[in-house]
Amino acid sequence: MSDIPVAIADTNALYRLFTPKDPRHAAHKEALARIGHLVVSPMVLTELDYLLTQRVGAQASMTALDFIARQAEARRFEIPETAPHLRGAMAVMRGYGDAAGGKGVGLADAMNVALAAAFQTADMLTADAHFRMMRPLTAHRAFRLLPDDL
Repeated sequence: MSDIPVAIADTNALYRLFTPKDPRHAAHKEALARIGHLVVSPMVLTELDYLLTQRVGAQASMTALDFIARQAEARRFEIPETAPHLRGAMAVMRGYGDAAGGKGVGLADAMNVALAAAFQTADMLTADAHFRMMRPLTAHRAFRLLPDDL
């Protein structure tokens, strides 16, 4: 049952989906089942590959990438080009330069904010609470963090 039309995927949520021993695995899996169309940035894919390879192993990364590729082929997931959104992501980075004790917001997270605007959604499949301090670039008042806000 997909009652969430479109959501943007963050690295940490996808990582939890592919690590069944993670205590939040089931909650993230249930949230994914409620999403009709999941947008996955190529930057998030790169981070996911790195984390899974380093922490679990190369086979875990290949399994995850194969699943994501199948979902993209079935048009349930979308892996959009990011070039049209780079300037928007950079503006987000500049706007949150003082976040995280002056470390700011990274490109992958800023791109997720830009993609949320492009896809007209405030739904983020993420476990990162820092999206609570970030504001959507649309008329939405705040991001809805999945699975926590379900």
